[in-house]
Amino acid sequence: MKWLTRSVISAALLLGVVACTSDVSPDDTALQQLADRTLIRELMDRYGTVHDSGTPEEYADLFSREGEIAIGGGPVLVKGRDALLSQAQRDHDRYGETDADGRWTSIMRHLISNAQIALTGDTTAEGTCYVTTVVKKGDVGPAILSISRYVDRYVKADGQWRIERREIFLEFGNSALAAQMGFTGG
Repeated sequence: MKWLTRSVISAALLLGVVACTSDVSPDDTALQQLADRTLIRELMDRYGTVHDSGTPEEYADLFSREGEIAIGGGPVLVKGRDALLSQAQRDHDRYGETDADGRWTSIMRHLISNAQIALTGDTTAEGTCYVTTVVKKGDVGPAILSISRYVDRYVKADGQWRIERREIFLEFGNSALAAQMGFTGG
């Protein structure tokens, strides 16, 4: 839980800066909202890292118990912890390789940017961000495979923010690179 400790420290430092630079002392609600938005942003960023180099359990832990993933306005493709674990294991097997030192690594990196977060209640939020997927395998890459947009709903349970629903919209894809890398779609 090192990420949680860093997140709490980052939020506390940010809150201190706000309190010291403002003529008006922020109230508890404003401070809680700032902390929640910071923790959700950390969750968005952690998704990219965990997807690329985490375990299936770490991946599933990013989502609520009934978390789900859909693609571009279509039906839900993955729903619930067991399905998330299976999806993460399939991705791990399909997109992993062993490096020169014998360590497992992913051929992908998911770079999260342009995050926008709206708190919709004390324990609910919505967000959107871009994700740039960069691939490198053998002599191919690093190269941009795609730029997508995640549209998320978040829920806070037991003091932790989790992804409740992620909808992935492909905005730009490199179909020639996808074919070269062995992906089924572009």
